[in-house]
Amino acid sequence: MKFSSYANTALAAAKAGADILLSHYNGKLNIEYKGETDPVTQADKNSQKAVIKVIKDVFPDHGVLAEEDGVKEIDKSYCWIIDPLDGTVNFVHGVPMFCVSIGLKYKDEVIAGVIYSPVLKEVFIAEKGRGAWLNGKKIEVSKNQDIIRSLAATGFPYYFRKDSKRVMKNFYNIAYEAQGVRRLGTAALDLAYVACGRFDFFWEEGLKPWDAAAGILIVKEAGGKISDYHGDNNPLFSGTLLAANNQTIHKKILDIINER
Repeated sequence: MKFSSYANTALAAAKAGADILLSHYNGKLNIEYKGETDPVTQADKNSQKAVIKVIKDVFPDHGVLAEEDGVKEIDKSYCWIIDPLDGTVNFVHGVPMFCVSIGLKYKDEVIAGVIYSPVLKEVFIAEKGRGAWLNGKKIEVSKNQDIIRSLAATGFPYYFRKDSKRVMKNFYNIAYEAQGVRRLGTAALDLAYVACGRFDFFWEEGLKPWDAAAGILIVKEAGGKISDYHGDNNPLFSGTLLAANNQTIHKKILDIINER
């Protein structure tokens, strides 16, 4: 599959960031905290610098919205939305479930996205209208229509300790209906796994655009259904996200979340 310069640049940038992450992985880390349980390391920051450099070398006039150090150039038609290390808590503890996630937004829509899981050597890539791919093979969401046979994924927001009632209510109600629920600790990989059929759906609140930009496109291009908790199908900046393999399961989970 031949991709555009946008997707190829995203892929090159993700690999550059991943190389930095692997050079720090299971090594001595200088850990700081943005919140009580929200760590950041030199690996996050160095990965972000490497990612941005690759992108800016090719597209110097494009904007960038990135997680670390307040990089926010969102007032341009083309804007790269970057998570240089999604799954930092996993990374800090030596758990191999982490990735680099890069999405390119044109105006109000993500048009290219890459999620690279370096330890597992898995590259998820998508472009608008051209499908979604894993390591060069086209992927599709699962065909499961039965929620009791569904394997789901979720995550808990960093504000969980201060506001857990709604989060735990949704967790209990959905877990009761599904076959099982997993928590990987990385929203980007959760979305990638919905796209390739490993998970049937994913829901989470408290998300930032960089957590979800690439994953939203990859799920859509794999045939999945995306919205926020209110059913808006453009959830990038909403803070809530529901990704499902089909309309049937998507509606069922929305009904549970909204108690319909």
